[in-house]
Amino acid sequence: MVLKRKINNKIKVSYKPKSQCLIRYFSYTRPLPTNLKMEFYDKIYNKFFNLFDFLNQENIIFYLSIAPVMLLIELSIVGWDESSLKKIAQYKKSTRTDVFFFILDVLNIYNLITVVISFGIFHILARLIYEITAFELISKIYNPYIQFIVLFIFSDLKNYFSHYVFHRYKTLWSLHEFHHSATQFCMLTRHRGHFLEAALKRMIDVIPFAIFGSIKTYFIVKVLTEIHQLLLHSSIKSDWGFIGRYIFVSPSAHRIHHSIKREHYGKNFGNTFIFWDRLFKTYQPKTMVEKLGVEKNPYNKDGVFKDIFKVVVRFFRYLKIDIKKLLTKSVANNV
Repeated sequence: MVLKRKINNKIKVSYKPKSQCLIRYFSYTRPLPTNLKMEFYDKIYNKFFNLFDFLNQENIIFYLSIAPVMLLIELSIVGWDESSLKKIAQYKKSTRTDVFFFILDVLNIYNLITVVISFGIFHILARLIYEITAFELISKIYNPYIQFIVLFIFSDLKNYFSHYVFHRYKTLWSLHEFHHSATQFCMLTRHRGHFLEAALKRMIDVIPFAIFGSIKTYFIVKVLTEIHQLLLHSSIKSDWGFIGRYIFVSPSAHRIHHSIKREHYGKNFGNTFIFWDRLFKTYQPKTMVEKLGVEKNPYNKDGVFKDIFKVVVRFFRYLKIDIKKLLTKSVANNV
């Protein structure tokens, strides 16, 4: 096979075996400059070792300053009988899982397990996609506040799309189902999520940054986002009136999303903004939700560690089925 590369404004022709050319295809089509390669490796190296930063003081203060305050606010609104604090005190099996994942986040262990269980493949690929693309479209906007607003809205649209995809396809649903398996809302349900789902979502999470580039993150926005997510998984059932119907996702809307009823499946996918659901026709107005969870719930019975393993088994079972279907279809098309 003949390869042509432009070096110092001259076309250099070389002859390589076909197999070798295929292996090195991407490096010939768009090679990374040496300085970018070193920067990429440094970022991966630093990111990996940051995962071992257990008992990170800032991380602990962040979670342990917000969650207790929000638990007390919820208690003052709904009373003891309906509160998350009572559910934590009762420590039923569903809530045990929520508390377990909250502790993993507080101690900064969750991300490490996510990387280990996926061999870091998706994190490296996501970083590589960002480094290779990096269109930096956000640099076309000069006002930093408008930059943030644009990237935040686009990121939330990405979250809607990601959420929809993980409900739409059975293999991905087998991962996200674990979050929905909570049979009662405790504020800490916000932290309940399988490591493989988090790893796979890295490939989607990188999209806004690959297109727009990255910018400064405002700490207050991180705090408000955490408060919002805790409220969505609380025992508060308010629909927030006009704001909850047309702008932000309300606790009522997210409770519907977690309903066990089939007519509520595929409704209210929004993460921050509810107008995506209105735009894409997945909005469900306020309605009575009698029970939370999933049909034929396989979780909350044998302990959190067995549940984590069950998710992995179910995921690869459905993945195997999907691969077989794909191969069968491919063979049929070639006949």
